[in-house]
Amino acid sequence: MEITEIGEWISAGKDALVGLSVITAAVFAYLGLSVWKKELKGKSEYELAKDVLKSVYRVREALKHVRHPAIYQYEYPEEMIDHHGHLKREHDYEGTAHVYEKRWETVAKAFGKLEEHHLDAQVEWGPEFQNKITKLRSCCVDLRIAIQQMLERKKNPAEAPLSKPEERTEKFFVLYAGGADSKHDTFTPLIDDALNEFEQWLRPHIEHKKLTSGFCAGAQAANNETV
Repeated sequence: MEITEIGEWISAGKDALVGLSVITAAVFAYLGLSVWKKELKGKSEYELAKDVLKSVYRVREALKHVRHPAIYQYEYPEEMIDHHGHLKREHDYEGTAHVYEKRWETVAKAFGKLEEHHLDAQVEWGPEFQNKITKLRSCCVDLRIAIQQMLERKKNPAEAPLSKPEERTEKFFVLYAGGADSKHDTFTPLIDDALNEFEQWLRPHIEHKKLTSGFCAGAQAANNETV
């Protein structure tokens, strides 16, 4: 083999190696981009799941606030209370209505944010999740109705229809939380069940992200030790 032929062979080999290097780099770049996209999507789903779940918890706390059985002096308009800090009898309806309208503002604000995040979740995961909010929405409606009925009885006590003792008990424990060990409060378990709908839906997204993040961090640490 002549020197010129050897040179041509070496040149062709170098060209082949360069081409192979370019292809290899392109493959690794593509794989790296795919991993990055998956990581980005996982992070997006994780953040969205946390946002929705935090909104659910804010609704839960707002409902607890509305259903708290005690009304404090500072919740009444100042001109409607006597020198003992009690609501004046002639302002029973107006003062109580004021308290519950203010309390309900916390539910309206929290639920409005939940509706917004729930819509984002449907965009991310599909419209099949649109009914996840139904039970919690129903609980809010039932509580609102109970408040309105209570205020109506205060406004027109003579016109309030008579009801059976068990019906009065049921309505009472919609309006007021009975505590964890109450056998009469059947409304709080309905709220808890509505919250559980979100827990079962969103927890896997949150826990999966924690697991993969921990795995990646461990792999990176092992790689650094090796280097």
